[in-house]
Amino acid sequence: MNKRRWLLTLAACLLVFAALAGYKYMQIRAAIAFGESYPEPSATVEALTASIYPSETSVTTIGELIAPQSIELRNELEGRISYVGFRSGAEVSSGAILLQLDTREEQARLKAAEARANLARLDLERAKKLLANNTVSQERVDQAAAEFDVARANIRELEAIIDKKTIRAPFNARTGLHQLEVGEFLESNTHITTLVGLNDFSWVDFSLPVTYRSVGPGTPVRVTLPGETAASIDGQVIAIDATVSASTRSRRFRARLEQAGLPPNSLANVEVIIGTSDKVQIPVTAVQHDVLGTYVYRLEPDEHTNAYRARRQAIVLGREDRQTVVVESGLSAGQLIATQGSFKLRSGLLTYVSERKVGERKPPSQPRLGGG
Repeated sequence: MNKRRWLLTLAACLLVFAALAGYKYMQIRAAIAFGESYPEPSATVEALTASIYPSETSVTTIGELIAPQSIELRNELEGRISYVGFRSGAEVSSGAILLQLDTREEQARLKAAEARANLARLDLERAKKLLANNTVSQERVDQAAAEFDVARANIRELEAIIDKKTIRAPFNARTGLHQLEVGEFLESNTHITTLVGLNDFSWVDFSLPVTYRSVGPGTPVRVTLPGETAASIDGQVIAIDATVSASTRSRRFRARLEQAGLPPNSLANVEVIIGTSDKVQIPVTAVQHDVLGTYVYRLEPDEHTNAYRARRQAIVLGREDRQTVVVESGLSAGQLIATQGSFKLRSGLLTYVSERKVGERKPPSQPRLGGG
């Protein structure tokens, strides 16, 4: 009797379990059918075919801006300042008097020397007339000529002293700062100011290892100042140092930049173009970054639709500018990649490619040259 009860109870439990399983199965089937009634998730992006363009190969280093004309102005002779002819930071013309030391004593001595020279000249002329009449000897004429030469030499000596005490600008320049005042006494070799020439070009000096043997006169360079957002300054190498540094085993180069007003002695980023090669270049909008690295999305045709499937593709980047980037490895020419809107994709996602509407800005037909 007890065995029969247990069998009935077990059968009842099995019936209840089967009923619940059937009900759950029908719910799951209904949910699957409901989900399949919705379209597959997808995204729409812009795309282009990766292409090869000529690419500049470059090396970047730090350079120093040099003024083509620059001197530290110093006085050769000591003296008291009688005139200051320039303001701090002002532009001066070649030959302009910047500083005048007191020359009153030299001016007085110069007048006396000129008087003596005039007297010696008259004496020489008189001696020559007397020699013509055989009244004096040739020795007397030679002595008068020597005295005249000595008198003229004294004049030139005093004029040289006055000229050294008159400090002029050797070229068109901008002056540095100074605190000179009239009446101040200057010892010899005192720093007066720094002059920087008003040239329409500048120089930049930089160093490269001796392995870069292709760099020489005419090699193009691009220079940018740290912190500057303006476009780079183009130039070319004009000179190479004759020796190699014993400490760094590098060679110094000098490039000319066709731009004025660059601050001398400041540092600059120098990009030296050492050659060209053909490399894949793509828009920067196609490149994505995460903790796993840098990548793009390749678009592969989907077999069941007229759309594409997104596939993540790891790449290694080279030189980058505001619009394009060079791909060193990971991507081949001819592959279709997502560009604008690629941040919406994930691997395997159904992807549609859209075209820009008429009137919208188009991407450049050819990326700007870059290098790695």
